[in-house]
Amino acid sequence: MISTGNELERILENSITETKGLAIGNINKEKRVFKGAKKDANGKLHDVGIDVVIEKNSKIKLIELKDGDVFDVKKVAGEVESLLMVKSFLIKEGKFKTEDIEIYFCSFNQENKEYIYSGAKGLLPKGSAMTGKELCSDLGIDYDRIIRYRKQEQPENLDFFIKELIKIPEVKERLKDLLR
Repeated sequence: MISTGNELERILENSITETKGLAIGNINKEKRVFKGAKKDANGKLHDVGIDVVIEKNSKIKLIELKDGDVFDVKKVAGEVESLLMVKSFLIKEGKFKTEDIEIYFCSFNQENKEYIYSGAKGLLPKGSAMTGKELCSDLGIDYDRIIRYRKQEQPENLDFFIKELIKIPEVKERLKDLLR
């Protein structure tokens, strides 16, 4: 199956051995869903989910996780808004002080933070870019092992992708034409 953000979360989740203070995927899921953190125009409260939450030493990191490094501008804006909304919610609820909450936007495969800021089209707050290596360090897992595993999966992903593509009659015909 082709790796997506959800697949990346699953790989990371399955690599974690110490789950205390960590919430990702199904690990401590209730700790990454903030009930009533968003109020709509009618005053109705809604839950807000964050991809990764790390609580250690009375501090909390709220992290949105992305697989690539070029992002949909509307999605980035919404995700940054969610991070800031949850931060405000936690402060208002008295659960954390402002200085004890950090928000991050993690581009797992990008090692250069300037590229992360650039890919997010200037929408990220200063200091909020995070690399996959930094995330893995915070989660207590081996970044290089994750990268090796994902590279091993690439041929299977390509085969799956091609098989799915040729199920589309127009694509199948076009490929036949190109291969003649």
